[in-house]
Amino acid sequence: MITPIHQRIIIGVEIEAYSINAADHKIGRRLSKPRPGLSESGEKFSRDASIGSEYNSRPFTTVRESLFLLKAGLRKYLRGLYRSREEDQDYRVPLLVGGWTNRFAGMHMHISVANRKMTKKEACALSWHLHDQLPFFIAIGANSPIWNKVITGKASNRFLRGDQAYFTVTKRGHLTSVNTREMVYSPGRKTKPPTLEIRVLDSNLPEFVVANLCLLKAVCLRWLKGKRSANRMSHADYLEARLEAATKGMRGKLPWRKDWISVPDYLDRFLWEHREEFEVMDIPEDIFEVFRLLKRGYNGSRIIHDAALLAQREHPQTWQRRFAKRYRTGMVELLSGNTLHDFAREIGISLPNTDRVWLGRKRGSIDE
Repeated sequence: MITPIHQRIIIGVEIEAYSINAADHKIGRRLSKPRPGLSESGEKFSRDASIGSEYNSRPFTTVRESLFLLKAGLRKYLRGLYRSREEDQDYRVPLLVGGWTNRFAGMHMHISVANRKMTKKEACALSWHLHDQLPFFIAIGANSPIWNKVITGKASNRFLRGDQAYFTVTKRGHLTSVNTREMVYSPGRKTKPPTLEIRVLDSNLPEFVVANLCLLKAVCLRWLKGKRSANRMSHADYLEARLEAATKGMRGKLPWRKDWISVPDYLDRFLWEHREEFEVMDIPEDIFEVFRLLKRGYNGSRIIHDAALLAQREHPQTWQRRFAKRYRTGMVELLSGNTLHDFAREIGISLPNTDRVWLGRKRGSIDE
C-alpha cells in the first residue's frame, strides 16, 4: 500500500515545562508525572535535569492525529481529574512557557521519513529548506515574555538568553550532531530512528505547538516533492531576523526575498506559497483559528504577557499565584477538548474576533 505523501513526513515533539503546585499555586520546577501505567506506546513522561518535567510524544503522521494525541497526552498530567488522586500538595500542573524563573523550557521537534531511515545526507538537504524559515518559526513559537519572575517586553527571553549556548547558528546545509546547535542530526538508536531535530522553539500550548508543526511539515513536504525552497535570505539578514523574531515576535519584520515585511504578512506569503502542501494535510479548524489569531498578532507570548500583566495590575504582591490559579483552570478547560478562546477566557483575557481574517490571499484563503 502506498503511503499518502502527507503521511511520509513523521514528526514527534519534546515539551519541557515548569510546574504549578495545585495546593498553593506556586510556580516552580518540581517534577510533574501522571499516574503510573497511563503512558501509551511511544510516549514518555520523564525528568529534565534543568527544568523538571518533560513530555515526549509518540511520532505523529498527520496533523489531526498530532492535536488529538498531544492534548490527550498532556491531559494525563492533570491528576486531580482522577478519583483516586493524591493529596493536593503532591499534585502539579505543567506550566507550558519558555521561561519564568531563570531556567529554559523548550519544545523540540524531531523529523523523520516514513518507511526508511533518514540519512545524514537527506537531513542536510532538508535542513537547507528549513534553515531560512527558522526566524519565522521562532516568531510564531515565541512564548517566554517572563524572565526571572519579571514581565518583559521581549517575545522569547529563552532564545535571546540561550542563543549562544544552547541553539547556536548553523550555516545553511551544514549539519552536525552537536546538541547545542539550532538544528541537529540525531543518528538514532535501537528504539529511535534517525531524525532532524529543531531546537529553537519555546515550550507552548498544544495549539501553538501543532501550528508550528503544520508550518514545519509544509516545508518538509515541499522538499519531498523536489521543489525549490520558498524563501532565501543572506546570512547577515538571517542573523538579524533571528533576533528580530525573538525580540518582537508577531510585531517584528522578517525578510521575504530581500523585502522586510511584517510577520503577519510573511505568514500570508508562506501559506500561499505552500497552499498545495496545506491542502493535503487535513488541518483541523482549531489550527486554522490559531493561524487567524497569529495574523491578528496573538502568539503564545502575547497571551501569557497580557494575562500576567492583568494579574500584576490587580494585585502586585500575589500576581504570580493569581496568574497560576487561572492558568491551571485554563489548562483543564483546554485539555478537555475546548478551544484556545476558552483557555483565554479562563486566564482573564479576550482574544480578537477572526471572522473577517483571510489566510494566504483575500480571494483565495487557504482555509476555505
